Amino acid sequence: MIREAQESDIPRIVEMGSRSLKEGPYKDQVGDNPDITKQLAWDVISQKGRVLIALEDGKIIGLLAFILFPHYFSSELTAGELMWYVLPEYRQSFTAIALLRAAERMARELGAKRMQFTAPTDEVAAAYARLGYSQIEVSFQKEL
Repeated sequence: MIREAQESDIPRIVEMGSRSLKEGPYKDQVGDNPDITKQLAWDVISQKGRVLIALEDGKIIGLLAFILFPHYFSSELTAGELMWYVLPEYRQSFTAIALLRAAERMARELGAKRMQFTAPTDEVAAAYARLGYSQIEVSFQKEL
């Protein structure tokens, strides 16, 4: 089951966000600040976008969060993924795809013309391509 996150889901969202940062490709690139993640989750849930959660037996097993913004150049309403995370033991199921499709539907219903995702690995980029997404740029980061 997929539903929109509520304020009561924020502690689990923060927990999953921390886990994603510590275990995934961002572990040496992005610091984990649970207080900031908590505020971001509230901002997204309450006004800036949506957080969709996947549940199994009442337990949150995955989430996809996105913000809505006017594109910098075209001003077209765009949905931008903030976080897409599914617990490792559920990654062989269709949970991730169900979250993506639900997010696309919701973004479209909210008026978005495009949806953007980040691809931290070549494997993720290939998955997006299979789902009909086109690469538009590659970003780089350097510690200063």
